[in-house]
Amino acid sequence: MSPLEILSNNRRFIVTGLLVVFSLGFLRLFPESDRLSPIFQNFIVSIVFFLVIPVLYSKIVLKESLKNLGFQRGNLARGVLAGIVGITVAGAAVVWLASVFPDFRAQYVFPVLVETSFFWFVLYELVLVTSVTLLYEVFFRGLTMLLWLRAFGLWSVCIQTVIFFGFIYLNYDVFWPIAPLLIFAPFAGFIAYRTQSIWYSFVASWAFLFLTDIFFLVFH
Repeated sequence: MSPLEILSNNRRFIVTGLLVVFSLGFLRLFPESDRLSPIFQNFIVSIVFFLVIPVLYSKIVLKESLKNLGFQRGNLARGVLAGIVGITVAGAAVVWLASVFPDFRAQYVFPVLVETSFFWFVLYELVLVTSVTLLYEVFFRGLTMLLWLRAFGLWSVCIQTVIFFGFIYLNYDVFWPIAPLLIFAPFAGFIAYRTQSIWYSFVASWAFLFLTDIFFLVFH
């Protein structure tokens, strides 16, 4: 088989892979404007590359159903079971790490308003945590794993985890505050793989982060 035939037969895989690499690379090299808050800029850019572009790519370029991105009901029983197991195991890991590494507790901090106001804590969880979780699920578990790496089967869970770890490593200067995201990444991938839906991994990821935040607020 000639190189052109190989490219033609694997065009969907190659183009999707290039989209994933380009999106992550652009976020890494994105030039920030001095006129706007860096946090606000990164949030808007993340919405575009982690949500809008994957949806448009699936619908307009591939002309496929959003089910291939994980926007479907999936298997409820598997989702609930895998979610409970994932949250339990990952939660135990957080508790163990917090007991062994004091820096984990010391560096896992919240904005002052979030720590002192129940209203702001709820708003923080429902808006910021929910938004970040959804964006990561659509891109890493949806576009990267279910759409791009589907042919790799269970190995897609491992590969997307490595890609996610690389993204976090290159874009965050701190470790402990984002450790829960790393801890739950393989579990979120496995849940999405077992259910073929990002909704269960999204709910499980959010629930895990919510419980983690409560844990550190109580035992800080």
